[in-house]
Amino acid sequence: MRRTRSPALATSLTLLALGIAQISSNAAWARTAQQADTLARQTLSQMTLAEKLDYIGGTGGWDVKPLPRFNLPQILGADGGLGLRYTNQGNDQGVVYPSGPSLAASFNLRRAVDFGRALGYDTASGGYYYITGPGMNMYRMPYGGRNFEYVSGEDPFLGASMAPAVINGIQSRGIWADAKHYAANDQETNRFTLDESIPERVLREITLPPFESAAKNGKVSLMMCSFQEVNGDHACESSHLIRDILKDQWGFAGFVQTDYGAIIDGLKAAQAGTDIDMLFGTQMNATVLTPSINSGVLSVATINDKVRRILRQIYLFDFDTYVPPTVHDTNSLASNQASLNVAREGIVLLKNQNNLLPLDPAAVKKIAVVGVLGKYAPPSGFGSAYASALDYISETSGLAQAAPQAQVTFLDGLSLDPAAVTWTHLDADGTTEVPGLTAEYFTNTDWSGTAATTRTDTYVNLNWDSDTNLPTDGNTASTSIRWTGRVTPTVSGEHVFKVRADGVIHLTVNGQQIINNGDGTPLPDNAIPPTIPQYAKITLQAGQAYDVVLEYSRRPSYIASLGGLTGVQMSWASLVAPSDIAGYDAVLVAAGNSNEYEGEGFDHMWELPEFQGQLIQSIASQNPHTIVALHGGTGLKVNDWVDQVGGLLHAFYPGQNGGQALAEILFGQVNPSAKLPISLERNLQDNPLYNYFPQFDNNGTLTQLSYAGDLLLGYRGYEKLGTTPLYPFGYGLSYTQFSYSNISVNPPVAFGNAPIRVSFNVTNTGQRAGAEVAELYVGQRNPRLTRPVKELKGFQKVLLQPGQSQRVTIELNGRSLAYYNPNRNAWVVDADVFTIGVGAASNDIRLRGRVLSPFRQQLSVTSSNPLPLAVQRAVQVTAGGQGPDQTDDVLFTQTQSTAPQVPPAAGSGGSAPGSAP
Repeated sequence: MRRTRSPALATSLTLLALGIAQISSNAAWARTAQQADTLARQTLSQMTLAEKLDYIGGTGGWDVKPLPRFNLPQILGADGGLGLRYTNQGNDQGVVYPSGPSLAASFNLRRAVDFGRALGYDTASGGYYYITGPGMNMYRMPYGGRNFEYVSGEDPFLGASMAPAVINGIQSRGIWADAKHYAANDQETNRFTLDESIPERVLREITLPPFESAAKNGKVSLMMCSFQEVNGDHACESSHLIRDILKDQWGFAGFVQTDYGAIIDGLKAAQAGTDIDMLFGTQMNATVLTPSINSGVLSVATINDKVRRILRQIYLFDFDTYVPPTVHDTNSLASNQASLNVAREGIVLLKNQNNLLPLDPAAVKKIAVVGVLGKYAPPSGFGSAYASALDYISETSGLAQAAPQAQVTFLDGLSLDPAAVTWTHLDADGTTEVPGLTAEYFTNTDWSGTAATTRTDTYVNLNWDSDTNLPTDGNTASTSIRWTGRVTPTVSGEHVFKVRADGVIHLTVNGQQIINNGDGTPLPDNAIPPTIPQYAKITLQAGQAYDVVLEYSRRPSYIASLGGLTGVQMSWASLVAPSDIAGYDAVLVAAGNSNEYEGEGFDHMWELPEFQGQLIQSIASQNPHTIVALHGGTGLKVNDWVDQVGGLLHAFYPGQNGGQALAEILFGQVNPSAKLPISLERNLQDNPLYNYFPQFDNNGTLTQLSYAGDLLLGYRGYEKLGTTPLYPFGYGLSYTQFSYSNISVNPPVAFGNAPIRVSFNVTNTGQRAGAEVAELYVGQRNPRLTRPVKELKGFQKVLLQPGQSQRVTIELNGRSLAYYNPNRNAWVVDADVFTIGVGAASNDIRLRGRVLSPFRQQLSVTSSNPLPLAVQRAVQVTAGGQGPDQTDDVLFTQTQSTAPQVPPAAGSGGSAPGSAP
């Protein structure tokens, strides 16, 4: 059973002082890179070819094989870049962190370092050597199933800044980070077969900068190659991506692991530079590779390089002497604090009509919460990044804590919760209604004959993986169930029925079949099939009883883990708000996606599921104080109701403490400071890439996808095409106001990689303390080829008290002005004038300057860096540097900003990564 908990009454700073003892820096390792390389070569020289070929195949779930002859342990990997799913000795749950877009929305490198340090600490404390994260692919369209994992948003510079900050935070704990997915895992549609046609400029300027920065500025230990084909080669078999760019041009010193089962041709992958074949070395092994070695097609030196790279990272991180902890501190105070802090800075305020927010705790006495996403643990996406929170603060609980004087009511009648639905059925005489449904359990798949067991079920919420005392064993070859019951609405109008099941479902209401999912099999070509709900609506009259019949027949291949479901759930709710909704001082609607509709292995629609938009319209038509908290890793359709609501926030997936963060923002205890890392479409057709990717296709028919338009991805395309998004990249409201003044550019002339410093003043002209993200964009005045009007090339977050001004300096370098020239294999800065724009959003430029490039300049792909030197320094972690144990919570404090309540840390035990020195 999951536990919902309340915020503590102590302040963040006080509790963080306690956290210093729990999480301490472990950035300094015993060995230098040269020493590690020497040890790796010594071990390699003693290995047989058979040992080497065996070593480049993974083992276990995510592990590197042990080498007992050399006293090297099995390198245990933990899946889940947004939280530790379990420890290496059991099911101890780690802290669930906010999603990648939440972190990106903070525009705060310190917050990214904190996130990494906390995740790294949890991983080390859980007994692991590495964590599969961060993810850093690009946001292209709102369909992307794994967009919720990625820290890049739609901008490569944002990703190139945030990714190494997370990586350095993770690796400061003495464990490996695993950058993924290299490259272009930007959508899940047919990810095993899709061939992406990506021009070289798009690769270098849009797709790859976060990975380049991970290699150059994060020195990431390993990088995971992805499933898709890129320009005709599977990513794990692409010599251009791995050998030419990653290793030769960028000087990547770590090793490349496959996504799990991503190799089709083992020889091709070996030649391309992939170093370890996960899970079990099915394609890169002695059987596959020895004939090519014997024939001279594949050299032993190539195999040696793979083994040496793996060994070097093992010795560099002292894993040969690592002692895994026996006591797991995976829910520490400081990690909870880091999760809470990201949520506070990652929730974007998009609309605040007539200053509805912040809510006045003295005036707001009755609050209604609608939507099951606000009732339990804050939602997350499905797949390998999914972690189910052991402890959490729901949005309903957060509101109750933030406003203890108010009555906070969750409205079950408007929310689809299988465990809160009222069902009845007629008794044996057929004359009296009694609670529950009649459930007939059959030992066949088609409800034929006489039921093996008939009983009364209170509701339909069956889980084959965890429930006990079930009449049948759930055998997919011999299981079907029929539930018969009645519902009696209290409001007249349309109602939504929802069924989630791992098999065939037929739902009939009042004799009308409204749901039929055919053969009930999972999505095709999917390694981890999700359990996606089906839903439909029907008009019902208040006070009238309606017969409901659900037939369910189980099918194989669904999974119960990673946010999936093996079982069946049914719920129903009104899409018409009751008349008393107008009597609430505020209504919070928790809307959007969750692991049921968004995640790994499938893409999703733009529209809100479950007719949520229709429900929001009904509520807002009666209560102008309706506030919507949107959840999901992408933009979603809001244009049909956004003009009717008083407030809108994009909460993304805010982690296990997200309910507290959201409530603090709603009541002004935290002044929102997040900015959108993506553009939100007014109409889906407005997205600049719509013509290249007009619809998602989870049925396996899409085989080719063009990236020809991606130089104008996101805000770049909106501006070039003259189209206005609903909410632009970099946009986000605050409860205060900021002005910009007095810009200077020094020097005003660009020479190579010499730094260019853009300075300006930011002033808080409002009445509240708040943090502003100052964004800097660069554009070429007279480009010779296609270039965006402007591109983000710098940002800085500053906290200002009312009336306070601060001089802000943002540094640029040669890459800030350059484009990639495929013919020269170099970055080129033309002789031209470059405009500098500074402001509060991509469409809100307050100051302008310029810099001159007096002649054409060429920058090396090897020595140039996507980050200016000042940003390179900012993403680093030094011993005793910023992390969950040294943070700046004053960014959040308005009146009383509290920390989450968690049990005291038990300590990591032993001499483990992440433990106190």
